[in-house]
Amino acid sequence: MPEGPLYEPDIQTLPREQLLAVQEERLRDSVARAFEIPFWRRKMESAGLGPDDVKTREDLLRVPRTNKDELRASQAEHPPFGDYMRREEAVRVGTTTGTTGTPSLILWTKRDLETEHRAAARMYWRQGVRPGLLVAHSHPLGAYGGGAMMSSSLEAFGCTVLAVGSPATDEHAEQIVKLFDLVRPDMYIMFDAALLRLWEAAERLGLDPQKDLKMRMRAPHPSMQGGTASAGAECFAYMGGACAKFNGAHLCEDLAVVECVDPISGHPVPEGQRGHLVVTTLERDNMMLRYDLEDLVTLDSSLCECGETSARLTWQGRAKDVTRVGNLSLLPIDVWWVLEDFPTLKMPTIEFVIVRSKSDDMLHVRVEGEGVSQDEIKQRLTEKLGIPAKVEVLPRGALGRSGFKPVRVVDEP
Repeated sequence: MPEGPLYEPDIQTLPREQLLAVQEERLRDSVARAFEIPFWRRKMESAGLGPDDVKTREDLLRVPRTNKDELRASQAEHPPFGDYMRREEAVRVGTTTGTTGTPSLILWTKRDLETEHRAAARMYWRQGVRPGLLVAHSHPLGAYGGGAMMSSSLEAFGCTVLAVGSPATDEHAEQIVKLFDLVRPDMYIMFDAALLRLWEAAERLGLDPQKDLKMRMRAPHPSMQGGTASAGAECFAYMGGACAKFNGAHLCEDLAVVECVDPISGHPVPEGQRGHLVVTTLERDNMMLRYDLEDLVTLDSSLCECGETSARLTWQGRAKDVTRVGNLSLLPIDVWWVLEDFPTLKMPTIEFVIVRSKSDDMLHVRVEGEGVSQDEIKQRLTEKLGIPAKVEVLPRGALGRSGFKPVRVVDEP
């Protein structure tokens, strides 16, 4: 095990020109292998490309983007796995979450998993995880591939893993807390929504989550959306993670080509501007070429103070969660930044939803809390976002609790 702040310093501090040279060398290999797979061969041939025509990042822009609907269509036409993955040598089957539609099947080979484990190790090391620790995680279990991936990546890293799954009900959350009280994990790796539900369950059981269970509420902040970078279980789960500077997630650019593109043209947008996340995986048997996740992100390739040379990604939100008010397109993170101005809303976390209406003349926000008036929040939203707003302040717990990812946008009935 390394002793410094980086898990693989040789690659993580490689001069940027050399890092991109490694990336393009691996890109050429990935494209050549992709041409052997029917789905990707059709993609490239439709653009007039052969297996030797993509040699650089600029050449890659000629490959048409692929979205989830196309993968679902491939699995429907060529059941069960579609014709974009290799069945040969696969060692694991799982599914996507189905957050944006019908869950899709995923195949992983040993090499695919080893690539994920290597990327995850860099992220865990930055986060202070170390081999030998007892780590509890609450990623969903069952057919969903993310829970098994988290368990195997932590095991490969050398941790003892307690996988409890997402707390589905208050009773389930209390059962999990009783298990924590018995085994006392060293660390917890959880989405904030699951951690909050378990924290509140511990309090109901008369436990101090911090003193008795060593749980730590992260005081979630909008900047934390830059803490990790993922392209989903079906593409590249552990694509990057933030360093201590917390100014975006350092990407594993030796293992993926990551683009931030205009959703219409598919061409790169200026750094710092929101665009769709598009990923091409490297060093995998089941690769993806220009996979458009329809997530909105920003990129920054300037040198980080920590010494890592990779570009950094900050996740902004899902395209499906965009709320339009007049000429402005908003994401939950934009509202979150404004709500941070009110300390009493943070105890223990800021819980809110945007109610997306059929008209686009006003922003409608529901938020849990006390000690602040609806008019105060409304005024601040209007001042900072420049749009009319309607605000409802609700009691704690009124918006419900999720055991996985929080719901931040709901459509008006």
